[in-house]
Amino acid sequence: MRLPDQYTSRIPLRFRPDGGFRILMMSDLHYALDRDERTIKAMELLLDSQKPDLVILGGDNTTGKSTCEEFDVLLQDIARPMEERRVPWAHVFGNHDISPDVSKEYQQAGYESCPMCVSKSGPEELPGVGNYFLPVLDEKDEPVFGIWALDSHQDFETPSAPAFYDGDLYRDLLMPSRLMAGSDWEFIRFEQIMWYWNSSVELEKLCGSKLPSLMVFHIPLFEFNALLLNANRTGMKGEYNERVSASEINSGMFAAVLQRGDVKALFAGHEHNNTFDGTYVGIRMGFDGSAGYHAYGMKDSDPGGKHGLRGGRVFDIRREDPQHIDTHMVFIKDLQ
Repeated sequence: MRLPDQYTSRIPLRFRPDGGFRILMMSDLHYALDRDERTIKAMELLLDSQKPDLVILGGDNTTGKSTCEEFDVLLQDIARPMEERRVPWAHVFGNHDISPDVSKEYQQAGYESCPMCVSKSGPEELPGVGNYFLPVLDEKDEPVFGIWALDSHQDFETPSAPAFYDGDLYRDLLMPSRLMAGSDWEFIRFEQIMWYWNSSVELEKLCGSKLPSLMVFHIPLFEFNALLLNANRTGMKGEYNERVSASEINSGMFAAVLQRGDVKALFAGHEHNNTFDGTYVGIRMGFDGSAGYHAYGMKDSDPGGKHGLRGGRVFDIRREDPQHIDTHMVFIKDLQ
């Protein structure tokens, strides 16, 4: 089956002959202009040890750039580990990827210029940049699994899409007592949710059934708190070291995914010291942690030290059972 272009990957993603497909997510590289080589070496360690079929950079990939030339240098460095190994890779944007003088449109074009990068800018009419779908195919080129990527935007001081509110949104929304962890982060917009919904319905018609999928974005959803409040029942595992920094506005993304029933896992970056995940109403969700050495980490006095939680998250999918996604964190300290 040949899917319409908006649902294809320029490098076909396929299950291996043994029936497996492995995704490695590396978030919060925070790769900056001093170009700390430890981040690149960490990426290489994760790639060589986990041998993924696809890499996803989970946002806050670069930071601190003020010119297009500076971004080009940073991108060349973080792309090199995948490009040298000829591993397909994709990305989403995070709140630190914004820059007043380096637009996400410019950055997206740079990503897409990398030969092994399969990211897509997505429909122009949608808020944000980098809303797209990637299929994973079987040996007959039939879609079996899917990956949804969404731009979760940045913060309400530098919003990426207008809210059409006549008052002072920053003051009136972000009150002294907040629902979330004192955060001022934006939210996935209704237009993006509608695009996911309509695309999911179209894919079901084209494929004859719903495609089990993984959805990734940078800023977590409101519902991630359900894992913390019900750790035993949700099977929560991993570390919880900082409050969930979702938006004060509940986007409705989780409700849409729950109602459609195709997305089996929701994962975010953003919180460097949280690595926990669990299952809530049948949907696996949680955090990727941080792979970058520019990003804040734990305290030096913590048992694993400041960099003890640096790493990436692995997702394993089987062709014969794509509804089930195995996932776990891999830490750099265990690979050295």
